[in-house]
Formats: sequence, structure tokens, C-alpha cells
Amino acid sequence: MLVYLDQNHASRMAKHLLGQRGHEAFGRLFLALKGRAIAPPSPFHVLETLFPQRGPEEKAGYLLPALKEVFAALSGGYWVRPWQEVAARQRRGLHREDLLSQEGSWETPADLSPFKGLPEALRGLPYGEAHALALREIRERTGLEEVPFVRLLARLLARMASDLQRKPRPSDLLDAVMAATVYPYVDLLLTDRYLRGLLPEKSVGGRRKEVEALVRRLEGE
Repeated sequence: MLVYLDQNHASRMAKHLLGQRGHEAFGRLFLALKGRAIAPPSPFHVLETLFPQRGPEEKAGYLLPALKEVFAALSGGYWVRPWQEVAARQRRGLHREDLLSQEGSWETPADLSPFKGLPEALRGLPYGEAHALALREIRERTGLEEVPFVRLLARLLARMASDLQRKPRPSDLLDAVMAATVYPYVDLLLTDRYLRGLLPEKSVGGRRKEVEALVRRLEGE
């Protein structure tokens, strides 16, 4: 089973390993995943760990040793490739070896600069307009064909931009690029409630009841 842990899931497992209270369900999930799943780190984890968009700057990277311990136990020695590599390889179809690599570094964060300003350009447009503009902009900015990464990223950004009932978050772009990269390949995406709602087929949220239900499922397999 191939699982992707978003930053919240991975960080709360790391905090549990550090003995911080309130993360016991994630500690049980960590144990349930060991030996049952592969959950690799990614350049998105590096970006969120070393260059967090929220929280005091002096705390950037403090979880890195514990995160390395989490992924050493769960990754099977794999890393998620940078989104640029994954998307480029999709020209020949979807193959898990195009997502996973045995090369990776905690010094190389994801580069989101090609999409800078795109969520703001889409904000408030009706879904159809936002989707068409997102598709065009992503293809022009990246030089990619309309591969699954491009289609899914455009759909997610358009859904986020056209949702006038929700306040945008600084992490929206990162979440969308991460999901567009990994979702076509994984068996489970462990993420937040909002992204789970956008991608319900293979996603599990981070609420305690959801985490505990997933633990029971894993332990019963």
C-alpha cells in the first residue's frame, strides 16, 4: 500500500515521537503503518519543514530530526520525485516508478515559483472560467502537455478559487500542487478535511475519529 502523509499527519507523528501530548492517535497510526505501507517523504515536506508559511521563524526545522525518524521507518527507502519530474514522465502514462525514487534530499524543497500569483489571478471567477484559465496558465508556465498533473492541478485551483464561502489559506497552492503530484498514484492520501472533500475517493482527513478508524482498518487487514 502506497500512502502519502501530508505535513500535518507527518508532523503530529513526529511530535508524538518527541513525547508531546495530544498526538496519541497519530502515534497509533504510525505504528499501524509500519510494515503495512510505504509512506515516502517529498520535496513538499522539505518546503513545509524548513520554510513554514506559518509559525515563528525560529521554530523552522525543529521537527526535522523527528520527521527523519518517521520517514526512515515508513518510506521503504523511497522519496517522491519533484513535481516537475513526475509531470514530465506522465506523457507515457501513469506508473508508480515515475513517482518514486531512491534519491532525495532534506535540503531540496519543492519549487512552486512557476505558479506564483496564479491562485490570486483565479480568485472569485466562476468555476468554468477559473478552470479554463488555470489550464492555460499551467501549460504556458510549465511547458507541459495536458497530462494528469496539469488537469488535476487546474481542477483543484479552480475549485479553491471559485469557493466564495471559504477564506483562502497561504498553504492552498502547496496543497494543490502536492495533491496533483501524488494523488494519481497513491492508495491513500492522508490530508486535511478540505482537501479530503475535494478528493474524497482516496483521501482520509486528520480528525481524531478518522485517524482512529483508519488505524482499525489497517490493523484488521
